[in-house]
Amino acid sequence: MVRFLRDRRASELLEFAVTAPIVLAVMLGLFQVGMVAYGSQMAKEAARHGARTGSVALDRPAERAYVAAMRHAESAFPIGQPEVQILAPGGVTGTELRIRVQYTVPNLFARLGALVPGLPHGSFEVFGEATARQEGW
Repeated sequence: MVRFLRDRRASELLEFAVTAPIVLAVMLGLFQVGMVAYGSQMAKEAARHGARTGSVALDRPAERAYVAAMRHAESAFPIGQPEVQILAPGGVTGTELRIRVQYTVPNLFARLGALVPGLPHGSFEVFGEATARQEGW
């Protein structure tokens, strides 16, 4: 019995068993925060790209903006599910073309929501909007 109490391997194993789940949860939480932040930034970038493409289009600016934003959104953040909306279609020189890109970012802690009260159960919704004036020449 005395030999077991003096053996350091047992205490090191116990320390690892206690700290490993905490460290893994913190790392997973940081990864989740990073995914949400990156998804938000990519939504803003896709909206800006779509609005700019539509504002310089000579014909069908809303359609061109939608296609450009969707392509950019799908390639920029393959984890999320993008949704593109045209809020103001532009079309006439000087009018606004406004676009919104929204991502559904998966929640890595969704299964723990039932065990830990206060954790969100569903996915995270992030979005970005951009406005550009319709150019003409």
